[in-house]
Amino acid sequence: MPDDPARLARTPGRAAPARGRGRPRERILDRDRIADAAFAEIRSAGLGGMTMRALARRLRVSPGALYNHVPSRAAVLALLQERFAAGIDTSGFGVEPLREALSRWAWSYLNRLRERPELVPLIVAVPLAHTPYTSLVYQRVAAGFSDAHWPEESIVASLSVLETFIFGAALDTPTPAGVYEPRDPERSPLLARASAAFARVAEERALSPGDLLFEIGLDSLLTGMHQLWGAARRARA
Repeated sequence: MPDDPARLARTPGRAAPARGRGRPRERILDRDRIADAAFAEIRSAGLGGMTMRALARRLRVSPGALYNHVPSRAAVLALLQERFAAGIDTSGFGVEPLREALSRWAWSYLNRLRERPELVPLIVAVPLAHTPYTSLVYQRVAAGFSDAHWPEESIVASLSVLETFIFGAALDTPTPAGVYEPRDPERSPLLARASAAFARVAEERALSPGDLLFEIGLDSLLTGMHQLWGAARRARA
């Protein structure tokens, strides 16, 4: 009769038999843990360094175990894009005027990227065809332009211009305040005065210099695009 494992474990001088090779009772991996590790890997090694082997190493699992949960690197990147898009506020579209809805969306987008600026290359690289939820987000923004009667040829261009501005603002976030202040104010008096005047406005508005710059730039873009495409509509009328 084979030995009883429980009895062997209680017998002095006898080691319990090794645990079987079956699946662990608790899941070692899930999509949230994989996404968190992938975010960390991109932050550490850049988008190019986020390979399945590097991700498996960070998770302390074999590449084969990782592939049981996500089929490819492209699928991991799509997962990250979907998680990122889920935090962007599109609630203003269809409810508020287009300008207010776009402002709410743009500020939300910027704040998400300020948390994870390393994702800018990922957002550019992942096709919308691979991310159904993100596609719905863009569809909602596009519908906001359409509902406001912007011409269809303006929608993708306007989205792209706004995203480019948001990406730049997010990447510029670490720039220290007063970056334009001259080293020798006496030799560059105009730049010194202009820098001080801008700092005063930011203080009066209770905004960080980065937020004030974004507010000014976003307002300028929205005004300019409205005038451009509004003029196009009037020309066709």
